[in-house]
Amino acid sequence: MNGHHDHHDHNHNASPEETLALLRYMADHNAHHAGELAELAAALPENAAVRVREAVALLNASTDRLREAIAETEV
Repeated sequence: MNGHHDHHDHNHNASPEETLALLRYMADHNAHHAGELAELAAALPENAAVRVREAVALLNASTDRLREAIAETEV
């Protein structure tokens, strides 16, 4: 796992295609991080692991909303 996290300058005047590409990237990025967090939970004491699994569920729900927005934009 890499401790480096890139922060990108986002152009708020981006084209619809660029915006959609960024949403896809963010959804995939979040899904990747959710997987990493789920793996980390296994190494934690039970109470902490429960909290991390709860956080993963919230992150997954957020990613689902992003993917719904993507699907609605692609229509």
